[in-house]
Amino acid sequence: MLGRILAVTLAVGGAMTSGAAMAQSDAAVAAGVVTGIAVGAAIAAGAVPVEQREPLRGYVYREPRPYYRYDDEVAVGSELPPGAYESYPVPEQYGVPGHHYAIINNRAVIYHPTTRRIIHVYD
Repeated sequence: MLGRILAVTLAVGGAMTSGAAMAQSDAAVAAGVVTGIAVGAAIAAGAVPVEQREPLRGYVYREPRPYYRYDDEVAVGSELPPGAYESYPVPEQYGVPGHHYAIINNRAVIYHPTTRRIIHVYD
């Protein structure tokens, strides 16, 4: 019985909604989905979202941190060599939850602490 009441309520509510309101709502939903997909894909691919790169740079360089020297090149996609370096968590507001940063070869490196895979390097 409750299922029938819910179905009738939904049908009546849907019939009462104007076509213009539905079009606006569909456009808003579509825009939200596209934005969510783009941000989700950037995080899944392991990249700092474009709109967060400069704010994250400011955060990373705000306080002086010790830097460590490696002979290997640090580049996006490579693994950070194991070593005695300090790393700091990146706050979730910057769009890369669970990632850390360290200053390697005088450059800020954003990486995943478990895999040590580098996702962004600031020049």
